[in-house]
Amino acid sequence: MPINALTHQQLSIRLQSDELPFKSVSEVASNVDFLGQHRAKLALSFGLETKRRGYNLFAMGNSGTGRISMVMKHLEAKAQLQKAQPDWIYVNNFDEPREPWAVQMPTGYGRELVSDCQKMVGRLLVTIPAAFENPSYQRKKSAIDKTFNQKFESAIESLEKEANEKGFALFQDASNISFSPLIDGKPVDELTFSGLPQEKRDSINLVIDELEDKLTEALLEMPQWTRESYDAVQDLNALTISLASTPIISELEEKYRGLTGLQIYFKELKKFLVKIIQENFNLVESPELKNDRHLREMLQQTIVPNLLVHNNPAMGAPVVHEEHPTFSNLFGRVEYWNEGGAVITGYQHIRSGALHRANGGYLVLEADKIFDDPYIWGQLKQALQTQELKLDPPTMEGQSAVTIGLSPHGVPLNVKIILVGTRDYYYMLQEQDDEFSELFRVLVDFDEHLDKNDDNIMHMAQLVKTHSEREGFAEITNDGFIELVKFSSRLCGHQQQLSTRFGEVFELLGEADVVRLQQHMPTINSDHIVEALQQREFRHSRIRGEMLQEVLENQIIIHTDGDVVGSINGLTVWEIGSTDFGTPARITATVFPGNKGIVDIERESELGLSIHSKGVLILSGFLANRYAREFALTLSANIVMEQSYGLIDGDSASLAELCALISAITEKPIKQSMAVTGSINQFGEVQAIGGVNEKIEGFFGLCKARGLTGKQGVIIPKANQSHLMLKREVIEAVEQGMFTIYAVQNVEQALELLCLNPGDSLAELHKQISVNLKQLHDVCEDVDDDEDAEHEEEIKKLEHAKQIEQEKHKKHPEKELEAHEKESADKELKSADSELGESH
Repeated sequence: MPINALTHQQLSIRLQSDELPFKSVSEVASNVDFLGQHRAKLALSFGLETKRRGYNLFAMGNSGTGRISMVMKHLEAKAQLQKAQPDWIYVNNFDEPREPWAVQMPTGYGRELVSDCQKMVGRLLVTIPAAFENPSYQRKKSAIDKTFNQKFESAIESLEKEANEKGFALFQDASNISFSPLIDGKPVDELTFSGLPQEKRDSINLVIDELEDKLTEALLEMPQWTRESYDAVQDLNALTISLASTPIISELEEKYRGLTGLQIYFKELKKFLVKIIQENFNLVESPELKNDRHLREMLQQTIVPNLLVHNNPAMGAPVVHEEHPTFSNLFGRVEYWNEGGAVITGYQHIRSGALHRANGGYLVLEADKIFDDPYIWGQLKQALQTQELKLDPPTMEGQSAVTIGLSPHGVPLNVKIILVGTRDYYYMLQEQDDEFSELFRVLVDFDEHLDKNDDNIMHMAQLVKTHSEREGFAEITNDGFIELVKFSSRLCGHQQQLSTRFGEVFELLGEADVVRLQQHMPTINSDHIVEALQQREFRHSRIRGEMLQEVLENQIIIHTDGDVVGSINGLTVWEIGSTDFGTPARITATVFPGNKGIVDIERESELGLSIHSKGVLILSGFLANRYAREFALTLSANIVMEQSYGLIDGDSASLAELCALISAITEKPIKQSMAVTGSINQFGEVQAIGGVNEKIEGFFGLCKARGLTGKQGVIIPKANQSHLMLKREVIEAVEQGMFTIYAVQNVEQALELLCLNPGDSLAELHKQISVNLKQLHDVCEDVDDDEDAEHEEEIKKLEHAKQIEQEKHKKHPEKELEAHEKESADKELKSADSELGESH
């Protein structure tokens, strides 16, 4: 049957404006819902409804399919129907300040409590100093001082009276008590005393020593009086502080009655407040220091709670998307600073992480980001398994531990985590981490394409309009929207499907709006979409342009005209970053007698990867099955992709390689104006390949640069016909008869297009293949027979020579003995020489 070329209508989707399910894009309703993804929506709903442990979710799919947007939309809708989660605060643990308490608060109460405690600090700073200035406090303190003074003065008066009776006076100043003798009722000065007789002076000194001893005995209890006075003052101060602060704290106790954690805290606060004020009494007793900032800061850092998490009662359950999941951003941190060479911190400097804020709700994380830090995954699993969130930062290997100074009590954790990542991450975690499947039991798998029907086209138009309104783009015309549909179909590589990677569709729409602005047009039309695509392609075309230039300058040999035996144009796709483009590659084959089989030079040079090598190995199976059923397939052949210096993978060149090999076997030349892509099986059936559009456009670009002749074209698998979404210039060239695209189902059809001229018979080609393979086989057999005959002749000659030698020995046995003795003598001489050499 004749092989007909594809028509230009078959090279892309044919969608006219009157075939759209709406009159104009501007008339469709805005819609923020997601197109398709029915499977993902069901899985997401199931995972969010399941409350059991381990039913966290993994949203799997490629970037741009709306994974995060859909997840966030469903989470926010679900969270609105749930009750708001409680607030969490950290308060000082007065018994062990390094282990602050975590206290749960009703929703919205945390911020109010902090404000109340800050007001309490202000009231304490006014009330407590005022209490010490109160006359009642002053009288009580004076009474304590008076009691002490009375005991002291009583002891001094008694001793002074005794001294007077003995003719001595007692003198007392601020720091010393002394005795002086009286003469004529007057104290004796130093000059007078030195003029007294020695006996008189000695008797005076003796009395003074006696009085000083009695003074010591009288004041022996003075330290105890001092302690008693100090304790009395401390008790008075404590009572005063307690009486002044208790009413203020009791107001908060009453306001927050029923909150057990806070009631315990307030009870401890009453005791601790007395201690801290007493320790800093010097800041309180001076009137000018009533509002001293040091005292205020100390109280703020000591008794005001630290608001860790604050939730809005009107917002439902929390939904958090942590875009930068570092360790501290996820699990929280403790801030610290250096003061005077010492590392200082406190419970006030505990900061919440995303898990704290999402507690009781939902946390969305991107899988590729959390693995940037090797400690995050293990800590996250531990938090989910223990259902407790503890601030426990890791210690880096090889580094000294950072002393945080705090070990806060953990917070109970109840959160649903949604990991968003690619399929590679999901399968890697499943394979390498046994705990992953226990913690993330729900797979939310996002489709990459959906059927191109009226409902989906309508829905796509609604999404385009919604996005345009949100971003401020101009309206898009129907023909412009049709180009977006074509672009979407090209993304998924199928004429009857639409891609779900709407991020790229919207990106193209934005670029087209820029082109519209440059042209001062009111709406976005098809020309703007095409121009935006061409500009994008040009921005990424440097490497492709350089490779094309090398071909045009014959630095890379690619023929696009003429006929060559054993040479064919294959088609490859280059993937560089986010850019894919096709380029032709010359494949050559040589055949000669031998039994090495088909040698893949790419594999032998370790440039061909496994799938490419598999495709080459299939060629032997096809040739043997089709042409060598009556004899062994015996040949040596080399196949290589010329001027290829990098790794090659994929079996899409196997059809071209087989055609080149058959050309080399039959010496039938191949038309160099044609390029071939396709995979084959052992029965010669042509199978589908990937990147068909890029491959066709790559060869077309070379032919166009050299000049289209109307004889150039591409052969592709019939199975890839529905994948054709070619550029406008290729379609126009096909329509004008300047370029041809054929779709084949088997090797015979490809050979007919490549090797046969009008009037040639395909049956004759098959017969010639069999004959030539048989000739190669016979040549190998003849060579093997000749080698066997030569080998047998050599054996006969050796046996004959051996027989003659044996007969000689029988006739002259004395010569044999003489030869034996000579051989023994030679051995002994060599042995002696060896020993002599060793001794030297």
